[in-house]
Amino acid sequence: MPYTELPAPNPHERLTRLGRLTLKELREILRDRRTIVTLVLMPLLLYPLLTIAFQQFFVAQLSTVETQRLTIGFRDRQEGHYLSQVLDLGGLGVVDVDQEPPPMADGSAPKVIVEAGVRPELEFGLKEYDIHVGLRLIDPQRLQFDPQTDLAVDVEVLCRDDWRESLDAAALIEKHLRAASDKFLAARLSKLGVTQRAVPIETRRRVVVDAEAGSGSIQIMAVIPFILILMTVTGAVYPAIDLTAGERERGTLEILVAAPIPRVGVLFAKYVAVLTVALLTAAANLLTMTITLSVSGLGRLLFGEHGISPGVIAAVFGLLLLFAAFFSAVLLVITSCARSFKEAQAYLIPLMLVSLAPGMLSLLPHVKLSGLLLVTPLANIVLLGRELLALKADGTSALIVVGSTVLYAGAALALAARIFGAESVLYSSQPGWSDLFRRPKLPQPVPTLTAGVLGLAVIFPLYFFLINLLGTRVGIGRQLLWGALVMAVVFGAVPLAICWMRRVQIQRSFRLPDRALVVFAGAVLVGLSLWTIDHELVVLSQRLRHVTLRVDFLEKITAFAAGLRLFPAAIVVLAVAVIPALFEEAFFRGFLFGALRRSTTARTAIIGSALAFGFFHAITPNPLAAERLLSSTLTGIVLGWVRWRTGSVLPGLLLHACHNGLLVLLMYFEPELTARNIGVSSDVHLSTAWSIAGVASVAVGAALIAIAGRPAEADVEAPLSIQ
Repeated sequence: MPYTELPAPNPHERLTRLGRLTLKELREILRDRRTIVTLVLMPLLLYPLLTIAFQQFFVAQLSTVETQRLTIGFRDRQEGHYLSQVLDLGGLGVVDVDQEPPPMADGSAPKVIVEAGVRPELEFGLKEYDIHVGLRLIDPQRLQFDPQTDLAVDVEVLCRDDWRESLDAAALIEKHLRAASDKFLAARLSKLGVTQRAVPIETRRRVVVDAEAGSGSIQIMAVIPFILILMTVTGAVYPAIDLTAGERERGTLEILVAAPIPRVGVLFAKYVAVLTVALLTAAANLLTMTITLSVSGLGRLLFGEHGISPGVIAAVFGLLLLFAAFFSAVLLVITSCARSFKEAQAYLIPLMLVSLAPGMLSLLPHVKLSGLLLVTPLANIVLLGRELLALKADGTSALIVVGSTVLYAGAALALAARIFGAESVLYSSQPGWSDLFRRPKLPQPVPTLTAGVLGLAVIFPLYFFLINLLGTRVGIGRQLLWGALVMAVVFGAVPLAICWMRRVQIQRSFRLPDRALVVFAGAVLVGLSLWTIDHELVVLSQRLRHVTLRVDFLEKITAFAAGLRLFPAAIVVLAVAVIPALFEEAFFRGFLFGALRRSTTARTAIIGSALAFGFFHAITPNPLAAERLLSSTLTGIVLGWVRWRTGSVLPGLLLHACHNGLLVLLMYFEPELTARNIGVSSDVHLSTAWSIAGVASVAVGAALIAIAGRPAEADVEAPLSIQ
């Protein structure tokens, strides 16, 4: 019988099979009693117990009592006696620590007892919680409180911003000092003196915080997201083990892999099932927690009279969704390497212990969402959750946390796909970490999607750490040198190492395009004109966000530009414009674009690489980083289109270098241009003539590239693979 090739299934049929497989995995895992226990019973038992614990150990710090005792520290007894007189004039009686306060006129106990003591080191007393507030005179001249003479006394109030009782005590002291000031002013003006200043007693508050020690107590705002995340992880652990190592132990995984569905589709169905259970667990825990806080009254104590708002709940659930997507993929990576249920459990115990470390670190009050913690998995989610609950979340920090977690989730899923797609899965042999580092036998034309996502996940935290470390350097020369080294290491060495491991032929991306002269001419024209559009987008973003440049930032820019002028213009352009353009194009339009184009459409590759390009520029330590997100992304779209249209990185590299070089030269020669009345403010729109000329030049350059260039055949017919 002659051989006849069966027709390939259409995409709709593949999606239908994948949907049926996903529903099958969900039904099986949701029918399991252990899943139901984790999903329903644990939240019902856990949060009432936690609420009781919070009420016993934490609420006592927030609640008020009938008689409140506050301790004031003075520098010496002479100042203490004088300031006690001032407070007494303002209606606040002060007693020594060892004395009992006199009863009220009606015989009842006073609501506030203010005890005073001498502490020569007021800051140390605050750090050790020995006093609530420290008071001292600034440059005392005459310690006499006589309305017959002029008075100009400056009182410094020292307190802690991480101790509520200290802040309340400072507010109380300031209130009575103002009252004393008003009374003295009334008495002094009765003498009709003309030399008396309008404010005889000026109060200045200075917050004292021990940056190294912190308060040492655990904050409820950090405990809540930490518990929610732990419960989300708990809900995802069992499904991940059962759907991978459990099926391998039962002998059903080989049958499933042999089904007419790609192995990546099988993994995707399992990932959706694990993620769904994790999200259901997160939703059940969040709902139970919200109801428990509302019923117990703890929510009003923590979040104010109206309790926790729906917007905050939605934001916290979004964080849980993000974390569940990341950790579900991590669990599949670990469990796919195990042959049995017990072996997978043994693998996950160290993972859970390692995961507890950053989570516990984030519970410390002095740990802030900044620096390397912004890109540390789990810790950044807990800290951002704490900021959201306290209504102190910063947009830039949230962007970095969300972006880094998305990258980590994609990298973990790519690793799981690589392990799951190994031959060891099909033949029931032992899969392992060696499958991740196995080099292909044949050279690859472009990186795989797995390599691209892993490259992003490695480069992002490395770039974030080094670029922020570079910002603390002093000396323009060192900044130029280190900046070039950072670009070479991050966007050069890391992708090159991955290409070597995957046998990727990097020279393909750097070939000369067809009709190179016309293409390069168009690239130069676009590169020298694109700044006009970028400038308008930055100004528009500033206007929409109501942002104005701070004076200190303008002074830093001016000082940086003056430092650049100490070096020849050619060196500055090379270090600030050409080298970044070279390595950024090699990574974003060479490495990353090729990986995306291999498994997706050209449009997805252009937009995906542009979003990554804009995101990397948005995390730089620059006050205008958020405003430059839109303009950098647009520039990335233009560069990605040039890469696709010409089939080469070289035209985009030339465009990028011209764009950067022009901006650097404008800053370098700013004094000369200003002397000739030529200059552009960073917060003012360009004139209509400049805008029209810039758009027209970009259009002409793009037309030259579109006419002379054409998509390379290798790019159009790129094979589909995500391994």
